Amino acid sequence: MKKLYTLLSVFVLALTANAQTTVAQWNFDALTPAAAMVPSTGTGTFTTIGGVEDNLTSGAMPAGNPSTGKAYSIKTFPEASTASGTAGFQFATSTVGFSGITVSFDPRSSATGSKWQQFEYSTDGTTWTVLSNNGGLLANDFANPVSLTLPATVNNNANFKFRIVSIFAPATTSYAPVGTTYGTGGAWRIDNFTVTGTTLSVKDNAIAGLKVYPNPVTGGKLFISTDANNEKAVVIFDVLGKQVVNTTATESVNVSNLKGGVYIVKITEDGKTATRKLVIK
Repeated sequence: MKKLYTLLSVFVLALTANAQTTVAQWNFDALTPAAAMVPSTGTGTFTTIGGVEDNLTSGAMPAGNPSTGKAYSIKTFPEASTASGTAGFQFATSTVGFSGITVSFDPRSSATGSKWQQFEYSTDGTTWTVLSNNGGLLANDFANPVSLTLPATVNNNANFKFRIVSIFAPATTSYAPVGTTYGTGGAWRIDNFTVTGTTLSVKDNAIAGLKVYPNPVTGGKLFISTDANNEKAVVIFDVLGKQVVNTTATESVNVSNLKGGVYIVKITEDGKTATRKLVIK
């Protein structure tokens, strides 16, 4: 039930006045990798990609920023001059109800790790777009925190993903090390990965006369009425942020294929959007 309440709280925030808030955060302070992968705020998933391995000392992650906590660390990167842009960290979280998305984090590498990181995002969960790189500033400390503003295409998006991958030094086919020699055992750390956004305001974007009924739904059909009663885009998400219905309708939506439970329905009519909690029995 914890995930359910967390996701619903995100949508409640989206119905209030504009405010900058944390959409999801990973502080990585848990003792085990499995526990550290769970966000400390909000909902989402964190994975390592490209065949890297967890870098543990006596079963635990190394110190983070500040050193009283932990950071997530990985090693076993690609061999020299191979597989640029494939290995690193990947995050996913829904930004539904938010605009002005930013990500920030504290990176670090050992001396033999690649000092070049590339930042990429996805709006559909599968296609990746390069945002920028770190300018080769990765160092053997947490002195160079990263803060990035994402394009508007990631706003209000259930499929938002972000990844940080190791790349060759620009205009070369080689990894440039933090120190003097590159090695596959070079270890990266990441700490305090945070996604923030501005909550969308229903006050400025209300749908006049909106009614969503019956709620709970018992007969497999959801009715939506407004003062205008124009065609509406209707998207329904489950409690994990997964899109389960995406359709257009004027008066009703068939939800007979959905299992009983709690959902979020997002309705857009004439450029105005509203979200509602939906219960299906």
